[in-house]
Amino acid sequence: MRLLVAFDGSEGSRAALREATALAREMGAEVVLLRVLNPLTDAADVVAPSTAEAMVVVRQRATDEMRDAVIAVALPTETPVEVIEVERGEDIAEAIERMAEQRRARMIVISSRRAGSVLGAALGSVTGHVIRNAPCPVLVVRE
Repeated sequence: MRLLVAFDGSEGSRAALREATALAREMGAEVVLLRVLNPLTDAADVVAPSTAEAMVVVRQRATDEMRDAVIAVALPTETPVEVIEVERGEDIAEAIERMAEQRRARMIVISSRRAGSVLGAALGSVTGHVIRNAPCPVLVVRE
């Protein structure tokens, strides 16, 4: 069994990782930690000659942050840590769903954030989209 954890560095995503780790230990499952980056927003604060070069810095920061999170919850050091970029026209939720399908995840573990819309007030726009469209069950961990 494989659990895919959507991670964005927030305290909520750290809580989702802790919950996924506990479940993985109980069920003998593998955890895959996923960070989806959008070059338009994630590279905005990086000074570099090009977006591609800025994304190298952003990807490395994300990988380091995720490795630190894996260590903090005492997962095996060989835990898969994947950093991907959205594809043209794709949003973060769609990328999470795509990776869950590609990695044959049996469950997505994701945190919720409070946002402005009715659904967003309860779940957040990315989380709400994932719940409605995921190829597998979704466990939502409150932030």
